[in-house]
Amino acid sequence: MGKKLRYTVVLGIISIITAVGVGVTYVTTKEKIRQKEEAGRMEALLTVLPGLEGQPQEVTPPGAAPEEKVYKGLDKDQKVIGYAALGQAQGYSSTIKTMVGLSPDMQKVMAIKVLAQGETPGLGTRVMEIATTKTLWKLLMGGGTPAVAEPLTPWFQEQFKDKALNQLTVVRESDPTKIQAITGATISTKAVVASVENGVKRIKGAVK
Repeated sequence: MGKKLRYTVVLGIISIITAVGVGVTYVTTKEKIRQKEEAGRMEALLTVLPGLEGQPQEVTPPGAAPEEKVYKGLDKDQKVIGYAALGQAQGYSSTIKTMVGLSPDMQKVMAIKVLAQGETPGLGTRVMEIATTKTLWKLLMGGGTPAVAEPLTPWFQEQFKDKALNQLTVVRESDPTKIQAITGATISTKAVVASVENGVKRIKGAVK
């Protein structure tokens, strides 16, 4: 067997082994990935549908893809408290996916939760940044008073809470009636807003 042919055979065998390995890995992890994504969606639904009792009801047909499903939330009295759906939009360097909660009259965003993003570290990734009032000195010294747990709520996402749909406007300065852009990450900011609007559109299309 010539050297050239031998190299070709060896490369072919390596390629086959690699392909089989990737296939086996995909099959063995597919279900775990699906379960993790489902758990993430359920956690997000609890966030964007405050007051939800039990499992949310699906508004979309049973055969709808997971990312296209629209949910209806009920309280303990079986009263509709709102609707939720996944929205997405292209950011600076990734697709941003957001779970959106919409009020029963579909006029107000109840809350949002960013589920996936791959934006620039230190800039666009701040859409998931947790605000804190603790300083390094306070953490080291502990203070003289009992520690009080701070809510782990991303400050940027908190801006969307109870916003009317016509208030989803990005501004540079702090404005409680608008969405303040993240410094140096205007594209990522606008992408989150676009993903929320995409989720709202999906909800309205399914419910109406």
